[in-house]
Amino acid sequence: MTTKPDAANAGSENDRTPWKLPPHIWHPSARRAWLEAAERAWTEGYVESFEQRRLQRLVLRLLYWRDIEAPPAVRSKILATTDLDKLKILRDRAYEVTDPADIFAPE
Repeated sequence: MTTKPDAANAGSENDRTPWKLPPHIWHPSARRAWLEAAERAWTEGYVESFEQRRLQRLVLRLLYWRDIEAPPAVRSKILATTDLDKLKILRDRAYEVTDPADIFAPE
């Protein structure tokens, strides 16, 4: 993250990232601190997003493996859930429910 992209990557998706170093940060220690903070924020967001998508797909796959067809409304509601703790609860419920609508039943 601290190196300048080479000419081969110019115009790539990485080139359009919002995490560009602001031009007003000129002191080397401030530049390094900004780059490290940006890298941490990007990595944490990426990991959380990956985990979220993995759990969403896992809940749907568990229902499929159990021969329970999730209607479009339930499917879209699962895919719209972004809270990791809630997705873990849905994953645990997917092992037990017989009706896919029950996956969202209050505890």
